Amino acid sequence: MFRLGLIGYGGFGRFLHHAWQQMTDVALVAIADLALPKLPAGIQGYTDWQALLTHADVEGVAIAAPPHLHAAIACAAMEAGKHVLIEKPPALTLEEVRWLQETQARTGRVAMVDFVLRYTPLVALVHTWCREGTFGRLRRVVVENYAQDATLPPTHWFWDPSQSGGILVEHGIHFIDLVQGCTSAALVKVQGAGVWRTPRQMDRMLATVVYADGLVATHYHAFAGPGFFEHTSLRFVFDLARLELTGWIPRNGHLVALATESVAQQLQTLPFFRTLRQLPVEAVPDESRPEGWGLTSTSTDPHVCRFGEHAYSVDLLLEGTFALSASKAEIYQEALRAVLQDFVQAIRHPDHQPRVMLREGLVSLQVALEASRQAGLPVGYNGA
Repeated sequence: MFRLGLIGYGGFGRFLHHAWQQMTDVALVAIADLALPKLPAGIQGYTDWQALLTHADVEGVAIAAPPHLHAAIACAAMEAGKHVLIEKPPALTLEEVRWLQETQARTGRVAMVDFVLRYTPLVALVHTWCREGTFGRLRRVVVENYAQDATLPPTHWFWDPSQSGGILVEHGIHFIDLVQGCTSAALVKVQGAGVWRTPRQMDRMLATVVYADGLVATHYHAFAGPGFFEHTSLRFVFDLARLELTGWIPRNGHLVALATESVAQQLQTLPFFRTLRQLPVEAVPDESRPEGWGLTSTSTDPHVCRFGEHAYSVDLLLEGTFALSASKAEIYQEALRAVLQDFVQAIRHPDHQPRVMLREGLVSLQVALEASRQAGLPVGYNGA
């Protein structure tokens, strides 16, 4: 039985507790929060998070406190011999990044960031396609997130970069990490821009990230509208496929792809995939030029598809949809359990490789910080 402590018991901390209650190999034995409610029997409560770190039975600590406290709590926990699972963002400044790196390396504790999207079914499927080259190389990702701001009055800590880091650091980092999981290539360039609603509120932010393998990702996040229009879309451009997922916890998607018979058969085995049409590639018309355009040069073999310097063998055109039957809350909770299980496995089995470690989380954070700095947000960036 793995014995866990939880620091931060606000809305999200309670959601974590609710999700993890179903796990039979993890026991939540201690919780710390300034406004501590009555806790179930068997859980020790603390109003001082530092006191929780003295609990001898706690092996690991999940950190769900406000973002500006994450690095300090994580470093103190590792110094106390505890492993740490840090809610995003792991830190707010580059100095804190270095502090986390040094502390983890010196103490040897397992440190992970709770990038839960990597553990959701459709994102995990995309990451598998990227690793295996199922649809060739990934060339482009476009993230668009339109979120409501009704629960975020001007005085909310979310708008204070010293407490949240701003939109890209506090929220957009989830999607920056999602793209990081699509490639092993180094960063080449990061650009950022933003729009101020008021002198206190930058409510729309944009980041463009270029990778050494040619992948270009764009992230647009707006917290400026009613909940009725809340919407998240993730568009992926592969050499042989166009994919769009919807929902910040993706539940639905649409795919158009040129594929081999083998890939088509693999898709048919997915319980959440439905084929809309499937045509032999030789029966697919090329409508990229209007009738009467004149002579064009095309491959004599319709089964050979070229993208730049790459040539692919394909058999058919496939179009279909993805639809998960589980609710957003169910998918979210199952992913949170998978994150914690990954964390425990990394502690119990040193040769286990989790989906995302602290080092990957800190790369995503540096992208968010640099884009925020270029946008003019006064984040804790020291120019190093």
